[in-house]
Amino acid sequence: MDTWLENYSQPSALGHFASNPRDRVGAMVPDGVIGFRAAGPGSESALGKFLQSLDGAPMLWLPAGSFYRLADGDSVGDWRDALPVGVQAIAPGDTIVLPVGDKLERERFGGSLTDLAVITLTVEQEDRSTDDTDPPAMELVDTPLATMSVLGSAASFEERALKSRPLLGMVAMSGQATVWYAAPNSGKTLIALALLLEAVRSGGVLAGNAYYINADDNETGIAEKARLLDDAGIHTLIPGENGFEPHMLAGQLDEMAADDRCRGVVVILDTVKKFVDLMDKRQTATFAGSVRRFTQKGGTCLSLAHTRKNPNANGKAVYGGTTDLIEDSDAVYLLSEAVDVEATGEKIVQFESKKRRGGGAEQAYAFAANPESYDELLASVRLVDADQMERITAKAREADDQTIVDMVFTCITEGIDKKMFLAVAVAERLKISRRAAVQVIERYEGNLWTYSVQARGAKVYRIGD
Repeated sequence: MDTWLENYSQPSALGHFASNPRDRVGAMVPDGVIGFRAAGPGSESALGKFLQSLDGAPMLWLPAGSFYRLADGDSVGDWRDALPVGVQAIAPGDTIVLPVGDKLERERFGGSLTDLAVITLTVEQEDRSTDDTDPPAMELVDTPLATMSVLGSAASFEERALKSRPLLGMVAMSGQATVWYAAPNSGKTLIALALLLEAVRSGGVLAGNAYYINADDNETGIAEKARLLDDAGIHTLIPGENGFEPHMLAGQLDEMAADDRCRGVVVILDTVKKFVDLMDKRQTATFAGSVRRFTQKGGTCLSLAHTRKNPNANGKAVYGGTTDLIEDSDAVYLLSEAVDVEATGEKIVQFESKKRRGGGAEQAYAFAANPESYDELLASVRLVDADQMERITAKAREADDQTIVDMVFTCITEGIDKKMFLAVAVAERLKISRRAAVQVIERYEGNLWTYSVQARGAKVYRIGD
């Protein structure tokens, strides 16, 4: 119907009336029509100013709002964005209350939909409430942080940055902080010096930029290593000599970083516990911060550290001290010894990676088991290839397994032959983990012993095939 207000019991152009027999009738606003009303008490003035700014007078005014036709291309969303504070839009589909009875006076409220004025979105910014104006322009704030900002220096950082590359074999990369954990007298110092000398010989490190800090050796060891490094032109620092003391190192690294004198410098700390109390979290974190500033400017730091005397429940070596040094380093390796004296007359040390960032790899190095001099020992250090290491590892595992294998034989002979009972008995008698016992039982199934599956899926073992 064309009429805007029809008998409220019938469908109208404003939608279907939801009548209240007393004095209210609800209707839905049709498509293409928009209304405006005050957003709340006290907003009538804002609504009045807004309506005056429109390009047509409303042809339908109701207590629910003033209604217009939308121009082609305009949307309710566009109008909502343009409304000043205090004015609310009534959109198509919204329900409004219509006057009824004596209040229904067509000459007062308007005629038909076709009589509605058409409005276009021409509300100017200055016509809106002052509360809806744009926020004031932001101003640049001078802060103490600005003097320390590196804004605009990206190019110089790119030029200064070192591309991480193998430096000491594949177990210490350039520009990184690396830690090797190993038991005392396991060969970590020997391998570190051998790899450092090789890096100098190959041109990867300038001898005058290399510093070996020997803080954990006796007089004989100091003399032997200092002589060998002197021949290569590598610096040796010793606590108490020429004014050097371990507690000074962190400050010296900070000074080098502040003066940008770190690029290409290699520092080996032997051992790191002489420079920082690894059980003190705060002290370790502070020291690690100095090392980090040094490596950020292009330096390389290798810290040699000890594992604890007692292994964990699985027989594995455990790091000494808190985890702060590990967390603040780029790479961490755990060194373990695999003896191969019978086959080659050498000892083998494996590098197991516990943390790596930007390169590096697990490797193994061999050296003479019974040398006649430290020179011969140092000269004997060599990289072990993967195939040889696999054979050595298998042989070492068999040797480690032998005690467990013997106990499995004993228990089966005694009638303890169901798998889980067998594993528990072996673990308790040898004071090892049940997991280790199960691994050996399964490893030699079909070789040293076999099993049959019996009631309820139980595996019952017997010796032989």
